[in-house]
Amino acid sequence: MKILENLNEKQREAVLKTEGPVMAIAGAGSGKTSVLTRRIAHLIFDKSIPYQNILAITFTNKAANEMKERVETLTGIYAKDMWISTFHSMCSRILRKHIEQLGYKKTFQIIDDQDTEQLIKSLLKKNNYDIKMFNPRQLKSLILKTKANPDYLEGIEEPVKSVVKEITSKYTNYLFESNLVDFDDLLLLTIRLFKENTQLKKYYNDLFKYVLVDEFQDTNNVQYTLVKELVGAHNNLFIVGDEDQSIYAFRGANIENINKFKKDFPDYHIILLEQNYRSTNVILQAANSVIKNNRSRIEKSLYSTKKDGEKITYYKGVTARDEVEYIATTIRKKVRKGYDYNDFAILYRSNATSRQFEEVFMQKQIPYRIKGNTSFFKRKEIKDFTAYLRFIINPNDVFSFMRIVRVPRRGIGQKTIEKLIDYAAENDLLLDEAINSSENCLSTRRSNKLKDFSHLIETFKEDLSNLSFNEFVDQVLDKSGYVTMLKKDDKGDVRYENLMEFKSYLAENETLYKKLDKEEMLVYILEDVSLKSEETAEDIEDAVSLMTLHSAKGLEFKEVFLVTVEMNMFPLGRSMSDPREIEEERRLMYVGMTRAKDKLYITNANMRQTWGETRHNLDSPFFLEIPKEYIEEEGYNKLISRSTQPKVNANSKRKTFLNKRKSNLDDYEENDLNKGDKVSHAKFGDGVVISIVGDQCVIAFKKPHGIKKLMKNHPSIKKK
Repeated sequence: MKILENLNEKQREAVLKTEGPVMAIAGAGSGKTSVLTRRIAHLIFDKSIPYQNILAITFTNKAANEMKERVETLTGIYAKDMWISTFHSMCSRILRKHIEQLGYKKTFQIIDDQDTEQLIKSLLKKNNYDIKMFNPRQLKSLILKTKANPDYLEGIEEPVKSVVKEITSKYTNYLFESNLVDFDDLLLLTIRLFKENTQLKKYYNDLFKYVLVDEFQDTNNVQYTLVKELVGAHNNLFIVGDEDQSIYAFRGANIENINKFKKDFPDYHIILLEQNYRSTNVILQAANSVIKNNRSRIEKSLYSTKKDGEKITYYKGVTARDEVEYIATTIRKKVRKGYDYNDFAILYRSNATSRQFEEVFMQKQIPYRIKGNTSFFKRKEIKDFTAYLRFIINPNDVFSFMRIVRVPRRGIGQKTIEKLIDYAAENDLLLDEAINSSENCLSTRRSNKLKDFSHLIETFKEDLSNLSFNEFVDQVLDKSGYVTMLKKDDKGDVRYENLMEFKSYLAENETLYKKLDKEEMLVYILEDVSLKSEETAEDIEDAVSLMTLHSAKGLEFKEVFLVTVEMNMFPLGRSMSDPREIEEERRLMYVGMTRAKDKLYITNANMRQTWGETRHNLDSPFFLEIPKEYIEEEGYNKLISRSTQPKVNANSKRKTFLNKRKSNLDDYEENDLNKGDKVSHAKFGDGVVISIVGDQCVIAFKKPHGIKKLMKNHPSIKKK
């Protein structure tokens, strides 16, 4: 294969410009991996550079393996012998040879993030610190930042500052004495080696005559320092990046590293890779119109050799449910026309958004997979909270009791629980009876703690009857201590958002089951949750991809739905006061738009349940940055939105739209099925309804069909 074959002019320039510092600004879908691998092949074959003298660094094992495979195909050289790896793998390889110079043994072991957290927790306890006051997970983040930059300590307030200072020292000493290193040490110790041993530094500078760094916009300060240490006097540093796709500030990525590069290597050569091989011109021009509003960027404009393609479809629903139903219906129509489910991706800003999509897709039997996260109904905080609800309804539910009695911690240990369960079994007692008489098997102090918990659950049961679902949920989360626990968790914000989305789910169902009393209502809702949580999206070959915008980086799909594109949802409300955060949110919008190859949909809703309350959000300012000529409108916005219409006419059309939707919902309930009803099915024959959950029913049919989950208004089902 010819090395320069099928490359465009700018790509060829990036491959051939081998000497000195070079910065290739690679726009989305511009073929940067092809440029990197062809450049390596060119150095080996055309420049006669030994492969040992070339270092290529990237961020993930997946990206490193892809580069190795491509280089091996191009050169025929066994890629495992090459220096193509992640930052951490490269440093580990260097340290295995030289770490003894720092007093460690070559047999050092690497501990992961979970091990780090457990070690810090152990050190806190050993030094008599209350881990409820000084959360190990939060301390871990501060300790690692202090290790990387001792000056960081000065920005921490007391009393946390003193704890971080002490535990950082003890943690570092423990690792050294135990011949252990954490992930941060891999980089920091390599830098230390080079700074303390100039001869060793020169050896690696001479070895790595050409250094290539992928995804440079995602480097943090330590990684940038390491790259500078690796590059010798030859200055043959080739960086590939795109500040328009810098979306990992929360992980420490520093977009300013591109500016540092310009300052540290003033004779750099810049190449703009603007030709996109993924998307249509309409999608790219719209994306360009959005991202150009960011100030901290190198100006470029993506273009494609593909046709203009279809316009971007903008759909606004009356409600969030309309938005989800529209997407589900659109996907089903296209699948009937020959599309695969794999062709579609739904991208959202917040993990909690997946809930309604999962719910509707289950109902409509659309296969889906959640990328980079757990299915909504299987997330820990949702399972914890539903366990609370189950135990409130049934105080003898041992399984739910076991899950929640120590979440959050209440001074009730595992041995106490085991003694209680054994006592109940030996004396043939129900759980609540065992708790009420637990002084017979436990100390007074432990017995009282269990009785306090039981009393707390009783007050929740009263709240269920007397309060709205919104107020009831708030009471449970607050009085149980769950919210306080989340505040001490570095992932607490995301988990809290998921719980607030679950609160919205309960509020929706309160309307659906309004004829029932609260306890009956909760029984049906929990049954619905159980059915949903049983669904699995694992190992599905053909499925719609659901993921956050962060998870979508580096991926592409034939058709993309960019959803909840409205104020407070995307961008997030908390980002509005910080210009840097707004620019990062806009980069997320740009990344999302440029995942689409052939068709992009942007959707939102006129009103939605957010945290259990109905809110009317304005269209996202990012959407308003897209010129109208690239947009075609559908849904509620087509009646009301951008075009100026007389107010009376708009209200009249909205009323017609809502009436039509209500009529459809009325038709939807034509099968008035109840649990225990006998039915007949056109294909499966006679059966009995064993459960009704929302729009679905679970029916037990005779052999060989067995239990089936069906839409209850399906025309094939007839009530007998």
